[in-house]
Amino acid sequence: MHALPVLVAAGLAAGAGLAAGAAERLVRVSDGATPMGTYAMVTVYAPDEAAGREAIAAALAAIDEVEAATSHYRDASEVSRLNRSAGGPPMQVGQHVWAVLCRAAEVSKETDGAFDVTVGPLIALWKRTWKKGQPPTEAEAAAARELVGYRNLRLIPDKTLGSVQLLKAGMQLDLGGIGKGYASDQAIATLRKRGIPAALVAIAGDIFALGAPPERQAWLVGIRNPAQPDKILPAPLRLRDQAVSTSGDYEQFATLGGKRYSHIVDPRTGRPVEHMTSVTVVAPDATTADAYATALSVLGPEAAVAFAENHPGIEVMVIYDRDGKPQVAQSRGFRRLQVTPDEPH
Repeated sequence: MHALPVLVAAGLAAGAGLAAGAAERLVRVSDGATPMGTYAMVTVYAPDEAAGREAIAAALAAIDEVEAATSHYRDASEVSRLNRSAGGPPMQVGQHVWAVLCRAAEVSKETDGAFDVTVGPLIALWKRTWKKGQPPTEAEAAAARELVGYRNLRLIPDKTLGSVQLLKAGMQLDLGGIGKGYASDQAIATLRKRGIPAALVAIAGDIFALGAPPERQAWLVGIRNPAQPDKILPAPLRLRDQAVSTSGDYEQFATLGGKRYSHIVDPRTGRPVEHMTSVTVVAPDATTADAYATALSVLGPEAAVAFAENHPGIEVMVIYDRDGKPQVAQSRGFRRLQVTPDEPH
C-alpha cells in the first residue's frame, strides 16, 4: 500500500494549455471507485458531462479488468492460478499479466533483485507473524527466502503473447509493488482512445497526469508529509504527461518488541527495510514509477538518488531517518518539478 499524493490544485498559471476556444468547451468531471483494496479517483476534461462520465466509466472498467487478472487475492485471477501451478508446467497468460511480468523482470534486473514480484512468500510470512505479535524466526525467514528469486520466474514468448512458469513449488507472485501503477496506465490509455485531452488518474499513491487542465501548464500534485500525514509537503509537483508514485512506511508498519518494521520487504535479505520513511518517484509512466518507488525504498537513499541520476526521465525524493533525525535526498531534476511557495499557481 502506497502513501497517498494529495491532489492540491488544477494546474499552474495559463500558458501551454489548450487554446482558449477549446478550453471554453471543456468541462471537468470526477468520479471514483474502490478497486484493488484501495480507492481510485479519475478526473477528466471532456466536451460535456455525459462524455466525461462515459470516459470515466471506461477508465474504471479498465482498472477492474487489470485487477481481475493480476490480483492474488482473487482465486480466479491468472496470478492466483499461476501461484497454484508453481513448480509445474508453463501456463499461458493474457495481455495484462504478460505485460506486468515482463516489465517486472526488467526492473528486477535493473535493480539487482531489489524489486522482485516473487516476494510473495516473504510478504505472507511477515504478515502472518505480525498478527502473532512477533517477527519470524531465522528458520522461517530462510525457508521463505528459498522460494523468492526473479530468476526462477520464466517468461516464454510465443506467437501471441507468452506463457509463464514458476520453477519452484511454493513460489508466490505478489504484484502489489507494480499492479496499481499498471492499472493507472491502462486507465489513461482508455481515456486517450476516447480523445480525452487532460485527465488525472489516481489509484492510492500511483498517479498519472495526462496533458494539463484548460489554460494551465500542468497538473499540481502534492505529496503527503510523512511526519504529519494529514498535511502535504510545502512544494507540490508540476506534472504533465508524467506519473508519480510514493511508497512509505508511515501508514503500514508494525511495532514488535519496541522496534518498528516497515511493510516493504527486501527480497534479497528477507527482512523489512529500515529508516526509509518515504520515497517519491516521477517517471514517464505509472508502471515504472510504482515499481521504482518500491525498488528504491529497498536500495536506500544514496543508491536511490544515484539510480535516478543514471536513468533519464526518472526523478526521486527520499525522506529517511539517520540517527533519529529526518533527512531528505533528491535527484537534481526533482527540484525542478517542485513549485516553490512564491510561484503563481
